[in-house]
Amino acid sequence: MKKRTVWILVLGMTAVSLAETGFDLELLEERGSRFFDIVRAMVPPDRGFFQEAAGPLLGTVRMSLAGSFLGSLLGLLGAVLGSRRTDPHPWIRVPFLCFIQLLRTVPALILALLCTFLVGLGTLAGTLALTFSTFGVMTRLGYEDMENLDWKTARALEASGCGRGKAFCRAILPRLLPGYLNNALYLWEANVRQAAILGYVGAGGIGLLLNQQLAWRAYSRVGSILVLLYGAVLASESLSEALGKVLNGQWRLQSWMKKGLVILGIVLFLGSLGTLEPAGRGGLGAARAMIRGLLTPDLSLLFSLEKDGVPWLLGETFAMAFLGTLGGGMAAGFLAFFSSFRFLPLGAALVPRLVLLGIRTVPVFVYGLMWLRVTGPGPFAGTLTLWVCSIGLLAKRFQIGLDSGDRQPFDACRAMGTGWAAAFRWTILPQLKKSTATALLYRLDVNLREASILGLVGAGGIGTPLILALQQYKWQEAGAFLWGLAVLVLAVEWGSERGRR
Repeated sequence: MKKRTVWILVLGMTAVSLAETGFDLELLEERGSRFFDIVRAMVPPDRGFFQEAAGPLLGTVRMSLAGSFLGSLLGLLGAVLGSRRTDPHPWIRVPFLCFIQLLRTVPALILALLCTFLVGLGTLAGTLALTFSTFGVMTRLGYEDMENLDWKTARALEASGCGRGKAFCRAILPRLLPGYLNNALYLWEANVRQAAILGYVGAGGIGLLLNQQLAWRAYSRVGSILVLLYGAVLASESLSEALGKVLNGQWRLQSWMKKGLVILGIVLFLGSLGTLEPAGRGGLGAARAMIRGLLTPDLSLLFSLEKDGVPWLLGETFAMAFLGTLGGGMAAGFLAFFSSFRFLPLGAALVPRLVLLGIRTVPVFVYGLMWLRVTGPGPFAGTLTLWVCSIGLLAKRFQIGLDSGDRQPFDACRAMGTGWAAAFRWTILPQLKKSTATALLYRLDVNLREASILGLVGAGGIGTPLILALQQYKWQEAGAFLWGLAVLVLAVEWGSERGRR
C-alpha cells in the first residue's frame, strides 16, 4: 500500500511539474539540435588562450582549497557546539543549529554575491562564500556523526578525573575524524566546481573570465577554459579518491609518506591564503543595511498569490528541481552501469567515466545558455539544465553503489544458468534501492539551490527576481525570496529525512 501511494504521489507531482514548467517534447524534437550549437563552436579550443586562463584557474583552485579547509575546521568546532553530547546548554545550541539550517539553504553563489557587497569584488568574497557554505554542511554532518558515536569510553575517562576536553580528544575525535575528513574531501571536490562559477558575481576565479568570454561569444576560448577546468576537476577527484582510500585503510602508507602528505597539505593551504586579500570596499554600514533588510522581508511579496509572488515562484522552482532530478536519475542509472568497473572491462568503462566527468565539469550556467537556444527564457530551460547537471553527479553516486556492492549472489545465479539480466535484476538492484533513493533525495535538495541561481541566465524559478533584487540593493525584496527559499528547502529536507527513515 505504501509503495502504491508513493508511485501515485510521484506520478501526480510529475504531471503537475510538467504543466508548471511548460515541458514541450515537440519543441525539443524541432529545435533540440540547437543545444549543440555552442558545443560545435567550442571545438577546437583556442590553444593560445590556455596561458591566459591558467592564472584565473589557479585562483579558483586556491579559493576551493582555502574555503574547504577553513570551512571544515570551523565545521568541526561547530559540530562540538551543536551536539547535545558536548553542549548541554539548549539556549546556545538551539539558536546555533537554527542558524546553521538557514545558512545551508543559501546557495554558494548567493553567499558570494552578498560577500561582494561587504568586502568588494575578488577572491576574498569567493573564499568567504565557500567557507560559509562548507561550514554549514560540515557542522551538520559533524554533529550528526558525533551523536551516533558510543560515548561510554569518554564518560569513563571523565569519571576517572580526565577533563572533558581531554576525554573528547582521546576517545571521540579519533573515531570521528576518518568519516569527517572523507566528507571534507567530497565537499572539496564540489567546491572546485562551485568556485568556477563564483566569478559570475565578481567573486574571483576563472568564472569571471568565463562570463566575459560567453558574453563576447568567444566560444573557442570558452572551450579552452572548460578543458582546463576538466583537468582541474579530474585532478581533484583523483586526489580525493586516493586520500579517501588512505583514510579508509584500503591503502597503507609508510610513516614518512604520511608525514609528507601532512606537509604537502600545510603548504597547499598556506599557498591558498593569498585569496584572503581584502579589496577595500563595503564595511559595517553596508552590513547593517543588508542584515536589516534581510531580517525584515517584504511581507506583501512573501504572501502574494500572484505570479510574481514568492509562493508561485517557489512552486515553479520546485517543479524544475523535481523534473530535473527525476530525468537525470533515469539517465544516470543507465550511464552508471556502462561506467562501472565491476561489471565491464576497464577499457569499456573508462570512456563513459571520462564523459561523465566532462558532464560534471561544465558549469551550470553554460548548460543554461545552451538550453536557452532551444527553448528560450523560462522554466523549461531551467528544467533541462538541472536534468543534465543531475546526470553527472548522480551517475557518480550510482557508480559507487555498483562498485561497492556484493557480486557473489550475482555470480552464483549466473553459475546456475540464470540469464544475465535476471541475475542483475534479483541480486544487484535490491542492494541499490536504499542508496539510490538517498542519492535522489539528496540531489533534489541540491537542485533546489541550483534552480535558485539559474536566474542569472533567465532560466526561470525564483532565481531571476532574487538576483535582481540583490543587485539593485532591494534588501527587503531579497529577504522575502531568501526566506521563502529557506522554508522550501527545509520542508523538502524534512520530507527527505522521513523518506530515508
